[in-house]
Amino acid sequence: MSGLLFRAKGLFALRLRKDFNFRRTQETVPALRWLKPRKGERILDIGCGEGTYDYRVALRGARVFGFDLDRKQLRRAQAYHKTPRTGFICAHADAFPLRSGQFDTVMSLCVFEHLPDDRQTLREMWRVLRPGGRILLTLDSLSLEKIGESWRDEHRKRHSVQQFYTHRSVGSLLEACGFRLMRHRYMLRSRLDLALIRLSYAAERMHAVPAALIRLGLVSVGRMVSAVFNLFTGNQRGWTLLIEADRMTPGPATPPS
Repeated sequence: MSGLLFRAKGLFALRLRKDFNFRRTQETVPALRWLKPRKGERILDIGCGEGTYDYRVALRGARVFGFDLDRKQLRRAQAYHKTPRTGFICAHADAFPLRSGQFDTVMSLCVFEHLPDDRQTLREMWRVLRPGGRILLTLDSLSLEKIGESWRDEHRKRHSVQQFYTHRSVGSLLEACGFRLMRHRYMLRSRLDLALIRLSYAAERMHAVPAALIRLGLVSVGRMVSAVFNLFTGNQRGWTLLIEADRMTPGPATPPS
């Protein structure tokens, strides 16, 4: 029984951190809708963390292989999210210890902006994908007009972000690495969203009880109101960017010497 209680406590803590984070939920829920995993599909997850999303994808019948550099998070993934259709390994994002051409999809959620060499990681994605395979990424953008450089600098320091993206900049990067941008969507792109983002950050500095109430309101009412406002907001700027691209032939362009 103690083992079951340990597992339940761990699962609750992971779900609380993932599902009651307004910014993360607004980024990952649309991404998982776009993913639409098929039964038997082979999916690679870069920066899988505790394996929360891999577990959910595997429940739909896909086989998911995740890796991360954080051994502590990988131990949680093994403890709480290991199934016959999930696997986890510790590895770098710029050198996958995997054979070429064995995956249908490569995804990376809430990770890509932290990578020191995004171009090399994209080349590795191209290598391990089968011909016609696809990638699905969420990227920090912070491209809204109301977000100044001081806010971006604070975001870089707080979250160890290496770079920000727009659909144009990532489109050029993808093409140089052997991919074609198929579609993109900015998330959290209205003025209301900025107010909700500020509130979500403020909640992180509050006492546990009011913070929990605010987080619950944000992931329920806040998300619904945000969805309505975004119906009337253009898809040219936003807090985060969701992209889907497919693997082209020939392969990635040779880097300049």
